[in-house]
Amino acid sequence: MAQYTKAKLILDAVKQLKRRCLLEGDSLFTTRSLWTHPNFQELHSVYVENLDETPKDSFMVKLERQLQSASSDTKCLLAEMSWVYHLIRSPISMRPETKQKRIADIWEWSEHDFPRDHELLSDAILGAGVVNTGSAYNTNEWREFRFFIVAMLDWFSPERRERKKFLDRPWDFASWLDNTKFAKNRMFRHAILWLLFPDNFEDIVSQQAKKQIVSRLHQGDKIDMSNMIKIDQALLGIRGRLEKERGPFGFYDPTIKILWDRPSENIDDNGGEPLQGGLDTIRQAQQDLFIDLDHFTSLIRSIKSGKNLILQGPPGTGKTFIARRIAWCLIGHKDNSSTDLVQFHQSYAYEDFVEGFRPTRAGGFELKPGIFQRFCERARANSNTPYVFIIDEINRGNLSRIFGELLMLIENDKRRKEYAVTLTYSDKPFYVPDNVYLLGMMNTADRSLALVDYALRRRFSFETLNPAYETEYGRDAFVKYLVSKKADRAFAQRICERMVELNEKIANDKELGRGFQIGHSYFIPSDDDAPSEEWYKHIVDTQIAPLLREYWFDAMEDVEKDIARLTAA
Repeated sequence: MAQYTKAKLILDAVKQLKRRCLLEGDSLFTTRSLWTHPNFQELHSVYVENLDETPKDSFMVKLERQLQSASSDTKCLLAEMSWVYHLIRSPISMRPETKQKRIADIWEWSEHDFPRDHELLSDAILGAGVVNTGSAYNTNEWREFRFFIVAMLDWFSPERRERKKFLDRPWDFASWLDNTKFAKNRMFRHAILWLLFPDNFEDIVSQQAKKQIVSRLHQGDKIDMSNMIKIDQALLGIRGRLEKERGPFGFYDPTIKILWDRPSENIDDNGGEPLQGGLDTIRQAQQDLFIDLDHFTSLIRSIKSGKNLILQGPPGTGKTFIARRIAWCLIGHKDNSSTDLVQFHQSYAYEDFVEGFRPTRAGGFELKPGIFQRFCERARANSNTPYVFIIDEINRGNLSRIFGELLMLIENDKRRKEYAVTLTYSDKPFYVPDNVYLLGMMNTADRSLALVDYALRRRFSFETLNPAYETEYGRDAFVKYLVSKKADRAFAQRICERMVELNEKIANDKELGRGFQIGHSYFIPSDDDAPSEEWYKHIVDTQIAPLLREYWFDAMEDVEKDIARLTAA
């Protein structure tokens, strides 16, 4: 399973769910018996058979109407199901206080006192989620709960007396779950399997993401991509293989995600088949980047001339996405084996980047090469192929300490054997090959960052990326993109107009400026999302609004007006 230290809190909590609820039919928060067949029958009657399709009303408003005639115990049961449903969600997707309020609101419809101080409702547990579920987890909540209720009605049916056996057999449980009504395409299907069986299933709730990972990284017999259990088993095999090479990881770690995350279909996707080269390559790679061809060509020219380039800009301007396209243009085709990605942070050191002593299982220390030294060795062995090393958040690290003697070696005119220097720990000569390119990314809105080291500044070209709404080309391309994702054109244009107005205010603020503007990537829908008013409002409420409250923490009244203008009909 993906190794998260904080996940232990919620996985330990789920052990209580298994024992008290799924096996014994009791309650998470009380001494009553709530998880019972009669209660699920009642939920099926008032919810599944009585769906409220009133337009514009929120899920919670509809839910309260549906549960009006339900018993107190049934309402408390649904509140506990809401705890399970939201448990996996990271604080980015839903804050712990929001989770508790959602659970408390449903519970209090029962007129029982809400057990607010219960250990399972603590901020530590509710804030320990590990998955950024995306807005589809909200917009499809009514479907997910329908699936959850129907599955539990079957689980607690009188004829099902082998529940413990199923909870001891992950794949049998998954097979049962996939055969329940409404299971197809449900995100909660993936969430509950990981919660109950984290050693067998991944903490990924996107079916599309799982399929992409398997299609790119599976080695062996062909997988039936219509069979989710086969896909989950293939993922387990991929994890075992990669963990032997890399140690514990998450599939969304940047160095892993770059191996499987597919680009837009507009770029050549023939498994590494060469593109046409020259302007055709650049023209293909520029698609869906929301910057015009001249700007993208300038980025390519900058890194080709100096070998080192930093993309700087506000959050959400697509720096990582563009970096990958630049890399493929340099290589001449889509080939992730010639790229590597690392993210700098305050604790990142020379020992991680170049070389250093690392503890062994025997209790001693062993000298090991860092990621950049290994990358350069790969590039040196294949000197006819460009290799691109991508550094995310390059200004978060202590750059002089991380690069050490390499500060000289990364200069364009020092990429030769005669400039080799002796490394600090190994005393061996080392130089950066001529076919290595360094591509850094820098977020200009991070208040915690020190200025980039001047010694490093003169060794890199700097190119600025701005929100797509800033230029006529970017706005038109962004609107066209949203329309291709089934958004209404007037709705897409409204997003641009309101973000332009907000970004102008940010740019004109003396304490902020252009580097703190808000980029278009916030409004790029995931595979499981469809652009809609509810999708847009969710993004504003959970991502844009918290940012604005941080920017203008001393002017909250104005901030709330700005948020209201963004979401006004």
